Amino acid sequence: MNKYGKFLCLGLMLSTVSGIAIGAETIVDSSKTTKMEISVYNNNMAYVKDTRQTSLKSGKNELAFEGVSSQILPETAMLLGNGIKVSEQNYNYNLMTPSNILAASVGKTVKTALYNEATGKTEYNEAKILEAGGGSPVLKFDYGIETAFPGRIIYSEVPDGLRTKPTLVIDIESQEQAKNKNLELSYLTTGLSWKADYIAEINSSNQLNLTGLITLTNESGTDYEDASVQLIAGSVNRVQNNVIRPLMAMRTMKAAGANMAVAESADAAMPTSEAFSDYYLYTLPIKTTLRDNQTKQVSLMSKSNVKFDKIYRLNSPLYINLNQTESRFTKANPTVVYKIENTKSGGLGEALPKGIIRFFEQDSRNSLQFIGESNLPSLAEGEKTELKVGQAFDIYAEGKVSSSTKIAQDTVEAKVEITITNAKNESIRLEYDQNFGWVDWKIVDEKTPSSRKDASTALWNLEIPAQSKYVLEYTVRLSKKG
Repeated sequence: MNKYGKFLCLGLMLSTVSGIAIGAETIVDSSKTTKMEISVYNNNMAYVKDTRQTSLKSGKNELAFEGVSSQILPETAMLLGNGIKVSEQNYNYNLMTPSNILAASVGKTVKTALYNEATGKTEYNEAKILEAGGGSPVLKFDYGIETAFPGRIIYSEVPDGLRTKPTLVIDIESQEQAKNKNLELSYLTTGLSWKADYIAEINSSNQLNLTGLITLTNESGTDYEDASVQLIAGSVNRVQNNVIRPLMAMRTMKAAGANMAVAESADAAMPTSEAFSDYYLYTLPIKTTLRDNQTKQVSLMSKSNVKFDKIYRLNSPLYINLNQTESRFTKANPTVVYKIENTKSGGLGEALPKGIIRFFEQDSRNSLQFIGESNLPSLAEGEKTELKVGQAFDIYAEGKVSSSTKIAQDTVEAKVEITITNAKNESIRLEYDQNFGWVDWKIVDEKTPSSRKDASTALWNLEIPAQSKYVLEYTVRLSKKG
């Protein structure tokens, strides 16, 4: 037996029948929590470790853990504690909702109330519920049966088996009687997620200030008070199945109607980070409370003077082929690309979780303006990335195949002319590439040297002065493969 005693993780029985005896249970609600730890993954899943304090008698105990997540994966629940043995677990999700009270009252006689507009009085009666009817009950009155009763139903009591909160009921055997016993309930749940967002403020031609924020979202159906929170970055594999959990749709509908989530700022201290297994682990510096249907933001990182390299990239729209057909384009604007290397010398040097990075730059009045956004992939230390943030307005190109000559069977030489206009008041660097498709190709004449980007693409790195035009001319020989 390990220090926690034996535990058993069962395939849990989902109890929906009424008439469950609750009186014999020991209620262990969230007010008994002494320690809360949550590990949140960025794929709508979390691992909850909820330590609660309760009293145990020697022998069999029936413990009702109220207020667990309504999106709990009950088959993952485990209860750990010294000197205990788990024999059975039941997840009771039959909550006290109007539809559930109605369904549990089928066959019972209830009071009804109907407002009479003519008399201005409410008329009371009695009826037997024959069928719940999906919220539109079938009622038997002494005068007949109503299927669309316009009044209200009044219940004299709450039917057995309904609970105000999702509850995990666990039968255990305790080796001894104990007061204030700490038991750790752990489980996986959906409905908790996090993501990273970044703000990049351009402060020079090759440096920016980078701020990272973590956005935590709780839609799991319960609060997590004073929790130690860790975030797992990386892709954790999950086996998909077709089991529909009864509260999933309910939680989805509830979340859709919820108020806009409230953002809260946390302490200025940054999370610590460390490599963990094949993932990356971020630990929030202080404990925090995650309310149900709440979005909370905390600082991830803040870096000044991060180096970047800005280029423009244009993938040629020309179609150059063996059929000697004319090809041209009249105007194409290049993409603005920021290249960043995650190194200490470059101003970073720490693992960055994936997220959206939004770029801002000051205008002539020193007012920040939004200039574009891009998806930042998960970036390990030392890794490089390219971020596309938009298309240049005052840089454009026109191009054409000026001539195409057949020089042999299945071989063509095409002369190409590309005119690039830089209307900016500063020089630019432009990467221009041309894809030649599934043919053998060779540049046989060019004024500006090219390189082979890949098996089908040629690349030119161009420096274009401010307020000028640049003409790129080359001749390419195309031949059929094989």
